[in-house]
Amino acid sequence: MSEIEKIVGELENIHDGNAWHGASLAEALSGITAEQAAARPLKLAHSIWEIVSHIAGWENIFRRRLEGDGQAIEPEAGDFPPVQAVSKEAWAQALEYLESAHEQLLQAISRLSDEALETNVAHRDYTVRFLLRGIVRHHVYHAGQIALLRKSLVDG
Repeated sequence: MSEIEKIVGELENIHDGNAWHGASLAEALSGITAEQAAARPLKLAHSIWEIVSHIAGWENIFRRRLEGDGQAIEPEAGDFPPVQAVSKEAWAQALEYLESAHEQLLQAISRLSDEALETNVAHRDYTVRFLLRGIVRHHVYHAGQIALLRKSLVDG
C-alpha cells in the first residue's frame, strides 16, 4: 500500500469510518438538528454548523492547492462563516457541502504519487507531505470539537 493510499484511508476513517480517536466526524454529526448545529453552548466557541462550514471550506482550499491553484488563500465564505438561516434544508445543504468537499479532496489526494510528497505545494514554502499531515490533524481536531459540542447539546 502506498503512502498516499494510507493517508486517504486515514482521512476516510476520520471522516466516516473507524476513527482511532473516538467518534468519526459522521458519527459526531449523526442526528444533529439544524437548531442544535446552530446553537452556541459555549459563548466564545463556534457552533457545530460553523465548524462544518469551516472544514468544508478549507478542504476545498487544500484541494485547490494540491491541484496547483496559487490563488487558493481562504474560503470564499470566510474562515468560520456565520449561519445565515437556521432550517432543516440549509443544514442538509451544509452537510452535503461537507461531503462533496471531502470527496473531492480525497480524489485529488488519490491522484498524487508518493514521489509528489516531497515536492512543494504550488506557490507555498512547504511540501505536499506537510500539507497532507496538516489536513489529517485539521480533520481530527475539528471532529473532536464537534464531538464535545455534541455532548453538551445532545448526549449531556
